[in-house]
Amino acid sequence: MLGRADVYESVNIAFNADLTPWTAHRPATLYFVENGQIRGSFLTINARDRWGFLISAMGAFGYTADDITPERATGIIRLAAGVPDLDVKILGIAPWTASAHVAEQYRHGRIFLAGDAAHEMPPTGGFGLNTGVQDVHNLVWKLGAVLKGLASPSLLDTYHDERQPVARAITEQSLINATSMGRLEQTRKNAGARSEYLNEQGMIFGAVYASRAVVPDGAEAPLAANPITEYVPSARPGARAPHVFVQHEGQQLSTIDIVGKGFVLLTAGGGRSWVEAASDLAGDDALPLRALSINDGAFASAYEIDTSGAVLVRPDGHIGWRSRSITHDPSGALRDAISMILHTGN
Repeated sequence: MLGRADVYESVNIAFNADLTPWTAHRPATLYFVENGQIRGSFLTINARDRWGFLISAMGAFGYTADDITPERATGIIRLAAGVPDLDVKILGIAPWTASAHVAEQYRHGRIFLAGDAAHEMPPTGGFGLNTGVQDVHNLVWKLGAVLKGLASPSLLDTYHDERQPVARAITEQSLINATSMGRLEQTRKNAGARSEYLNEQGMIFGAVYASRAVVPDGAEAPLAANPITEYVPSARPGARAPHVFVQHEGQQLSTIDIVGKGFVLLTAGGGRSWVEAASDLAGDDALPLRALSINDGAFASAYEIDTSGAVLVRPDGHIGWRSRSITHDPSGALRDAISMILHTGN
């Protein structure tokens, strides 16, 4: 594992108490509490009488995980709520230790790591589950293609190449978040969360894969003043397919709703030849490939193609290949692109 293990200890407490007099008028998912005696967070479960409480920086306030008995937990919750006689019923106490590290390799032969097996990160920001789901989304279409004989087994190496760098970046930011929130601090004074905390649109949506399962087209990455907070949509190969509302078969759809079921070739209004090429290719190879012609200027602009261009979106929603305009041989160009992505070329 690359990074830092056991960066801080914490305890989750599940409890019943009526906190609505202090929360109903300002509903939220998390309520952060800090005073001279405790630092922690109320976690909303049903927003009425079922809650969680997360103790942060226990050492700074003289606690260890072993100290948190039901009686001590009741006192801490009353202290954090500011209600000395609050009626509290402790349901469970779960100590845990946060780490910030990522597996050096995501693949060893027929073994693949995903989710918490591949990366542990502080929960500050809530990226652990999302990162794991994205791992699996990246891996399963590649496994499916190899098992069906549509791709070379070497395609599976790109799982590590694409996901491990992303997980390392997210884990690093999660640790920075935790540090800014005083989770690692052994002092009672906390400077407060950094401005990026819970404002990480760029990190969430802006991941761009670089591997042999992406056909680069020479485009440079768009500039973002702060790549953690600012998401700049881009149709550059490797990036997440941008959202654009388009009219398709008489209804308004997002491009996000169109992709994600096999390979999808998106073409502008003048790209009929691409649609025909995709139909022929899918029929020949039993490849899960469909094509859609979108006669919408907003789509062509967002995907940076002209009226005859096309973009191939992988099953995980990331762009695998782009042609800004029609070529003299659409069928050959598309076949070559898919062959490169699936590693089936000679």
